[in-house]
Amino acid sequence: MNSTSVCCTLGILLLFGIPSKSQATDRAVMTTTDFSSGSLTIVDLETLEASTSLLNIHSDATVRTRNGFIYVINRFGQDNVTVVDSDNPQEVVIQYSVGNGTNPQDMAFLSDERAYVARLGSPRLLIVNPATGDSLGSVDLSFAADDDGIPEAAHLERVGDLLYVTCQRLAGFSPTEFSQIVVIDTKTDMPVDLDPDSTGVQGIRLAATNPFVQLRQGNRLYLSCSGAFGVSDGGIEVVDLEEDRTLGVQLSEAELGGDVGALAMRTSSIGYVVVADASFTNSLMAFNLDTDGLPTQVDGPSGGYIPALAILRGRLYAADQGSFAIPGSSGMRGFDMATNQLVAGPVSTGLPPGSIAFLVDDSVLTADFTGDGRVDFQDFLGSRFPGFRGVG
Repeated sequence: MNSTSVCCTLGILLLFGIPSKSQATDRAVMTTTDFSSGSLTIVDLETLEASTSLLNIHSDATVRTRNGFIYVINRFGQDNVTVVDSDNPQEVVIQYSVGNGTNPQDMAFLSDERAYVARLGSPRLLIVNPATGDSLGSVDLSFAADDDGIPEAAHLERVGDLLYVTCQRLAGFSPTEFSQIVVIDTKTDMPVDLDPDSTGVQGIRLAATNPFVQLRQGNRLYLSCSGAFGVSDGGIEVVDLEEDRTLGVQLSEAELGGDVGALAMRTSSIGYVVVADASFTNSLMAFNLDTDGLPTQVDGPSGGYIPALAILRGRLYAADQGSFAIPGSSGMRGFDMATNQLVAGPVSTGLPPGSIAFLVDDSVLTADFTGDGRVDFQDFLGSRFPGFRGVG
């Protein structure tokens, strides 16, 4: 597809929109939990009306979305994926196991018929048909494991034909000497050896340990690495995808004032991170990696646990589980990123919120939605026009 075709395509999309089964407004899909039960909630981001307790799910779950379908990843103790049609969110389309005791953590989609599942309790990365649950094979990650033989694969990020798999490498949920990212070639489902001169298959060895979040912005990956809890040994680490190497910790836990958790990037340098101090009070911090100034605290959160952050169309959304000292303080909060002011919420989600993904209004193009709940613009077009590979 040449540049003229791309311009024509964009013109058509802007004029007529893109066929989709989704409704006419952006919506946030949230898993909710009180740590003994869980449910699914959908929030209309225009009206801020929440449809709560739509479906009973596991108390330990996270969520991804693709093409109008919701994928609930039921983690420790249930080990399955529940697929829900967003047009009928109170009914289960299908539920399938990903292996007893494997503790799934994340899904990355190659197509509507092929996806990868990261499993914390298995040395193998599972490949499935996400619509049916049929197994399409697996990728052996045991070469990346620590002494227990399991690499603790936790986070997935697809960049073109490459899949970046964050391996926490834990021992009893505590970090070992290092964590790393394994790169998988999705054309062959084989690991990429980034250092052929060394023995074995080499991934990207991280400077910090215990990565809590992995997300992409441009040609970089951003990770919040918490290390050992209560110790200032982590921070926000950046990985260069052009050279497949870490650039190191760009903002330390010592500078931030506590253990890092949920992370969201507005640009390649400006972002937000949740920081827990010694008393477990959570703060939302705004930062700019291109400046020397210390991060600034954003007003508006409850001070309670914030397990997830997500960005869509100029707003930052926080899953705020609330403070015991402030009844009714749990819910979804929205912040205007131009001013860092609280502009929405807390929107009650029924049970306290746990994770966030988006169902976008396809009649309006957006470049900051990243598809599986987190659409890179080229991936967005490529999913609808298979020949599209960008301009230039």
